[in-house]
Amino acid sequence: MEGSASVGPAAVRRTPWQVSAGWLLRTHRLCSARTSLRPLPGFARAFHDGYRGAAGRSHSSLSRWETGRVPVTQEAVRRYEDVLGLPAYALLAPIQTIARHEGGATAAAFLRGEPGPPTARPPGGRLEALLDRALDGGVLTGDDWDTLSRAAVHGPERVMPGRVRSAVARRLLEETLVSDGTAWMRRFEALGRLLADPGWGPEAAAVCSGVGEQPGHVGLIEAVCALDGSPHPDAGRAVLRQLTDPTNQDSGYGALLACARKTRRRHFDTRQTRTLVEVADALLTSRPGPGAKPAVAEAAAVLLHQLPLTRTHFARLLDTVGRRNDTAQAIVLHGSLADPAAASVGIGRILSRLTAEVPAQTAPVFSGILDDLLHHPVADVRLYTAMLVRASPFGPAVADACAAELRRPATARVEHRAIPLLHALRVLGGPEQRDTVAHLTLARGVPPGVALAAVHALSHIGGRSPEGYWRALFAHHTATTATPAGPVTTVTTAADEADRQAVVRRLVYCFAMAGQLPLLTLLVEQERDRAAPARHLSLWWVGLAHHISASARL
Repeated sequence: MEGSASVGPAAVRRTPWQVSAGWLLRTHRLCSARTSLRPLPGFARAFHDGYRGAAGRSHSSLSRWETGRVPVTQEAVRRYEDVLGLPAYALLAPIQTIARHEGGATAAAFLRGEPGPPTARPPGGRLEALLDRALDGGVLTGDDWDTLSRAAVHGPERVMPGRVRSAVARRLLEETLVSDGTAWMRRFEALGRLLADPGWGPEAAAVCSGVGEQPGHVGLIEAVCALDGSPHPDAGRAVLRQLTDPTNQDSGYGALLACARKTRRRHFDTRQTRTLVEVADALLTSRPGPGAKPAVAEAAAVLLHQLPLTRTHFARLLDTVGRRNDTAQAIVLHGSLADPAAASVGIGRILSRLTAEVPAQTAPVFSGILDDLLHHPVADVRLYTAMLVRASPFGPAVADACAAELRRPATARVEHRAIPLLHALRVLGGPEQRDTVAHLTLARGVPPGVALAAVHALSHIGGRSPEGYWRALFAHHTATTATPAGPVTTVTTAADEADRQAVVRRLVYCFAMAGQLPLLTLLVEQERDRAAPARHLSLWWVGLAHHISASARL
């Protein structure tokens, strides 16, 4: 763009994927229950003992992997899992996830590599059988999707015709949307392979785009955001279409999230980039109307780090943002959800609450990872960092620390402090933190954004809540989303309806992921008028094919 200049804040910082991967491997070695594995020479001997693979021919190779000086290989990560006695993919799945999102040459080489030596790899000829199961309603595991997607993308045979590729991608997306934990990461990586591949990309992108055009679908944010993994022009056009004419709030927000990665990967041409500048400008400078969400302005602020802006344009945006949204201002000025001093205090509070001892060798990288977890301005980076921390020896301790912070009223009643902690607990949380999060879904004096984030977090936290809690949750949130009596303007009605839909969508998702659909159906029938939106959204879950829900757990 003529007259543009690279002005404004420094680039958004992020811990490189190979450094995060090395930190994860190193912390597990140093914290191993088998003390003989903690010294690097002892671990190296165990690593090589009886191993026929090509990875790690010396303990210096292991050291370079653990410090991130040399990118680790998938084969090496699986060997770490074996030596440490960890379940398969306990380390590899989160490393694949952060590498896939970051991209670049080293990440691509890592992701294309095989997860084991030749004798451990699945035999050839399975692609056709797996395609039959995918198309005929058979149950598929994470291993099956890994094998199918690898063979489809890297194998010698092209899967034809295009409608077969579309059907496979559609099923994979559906399973991804209703899975959790490692099962989700395995499917997310398989979907990422298909989206990034020139042969499968058009069909996979079309499937995600199609979901984004369905107002009643439960996976609008995730499906549209997944388009950031495809460089195909159709994916870029679909994202921009959702930005300029969104299906609803969720699809528009998903498109904003997708743009953070697509602009970094240069997926947009000059004309599309100009459109993106106009959208970001409108979101940041237009007077917020009823129902405006701070998260939308914050996602738009992220884009200012990557868009070509004149000095005058940038100064005008910065002035407007500074007067309306403190968090968006911090994103623009510091590339973080908080200014450096506040971020340092937040990290220090978490570290001071940790009950687990952090090895000194890993502490500096750990601080950077905690900063990404709580303050990185890109929501997907915070999510994937949480998955990395959960896979580490410190996952439970960090979850305890986050919950302890949320029990402080000074934290729980301030959205920009509480919501990142709840987003972290969405992944890190277990039964021990469930009561803290459940309390925030119903507590008085809690901002609506915090309560909604707590409902979403509870969808993924381990443990169970009694029936009385679910009844109270349903009554509370359907009461807050009831259509008000009295005259209202058209603008207010549309905004309020969008808000109600967002709350109900999270409520239904929470019931469904917790296995409480039968109770939800009963409550909906008892409150027909007040619960009409919940009835509509719950139909998608009730109609979900059994083979999809059964596979998503494996």
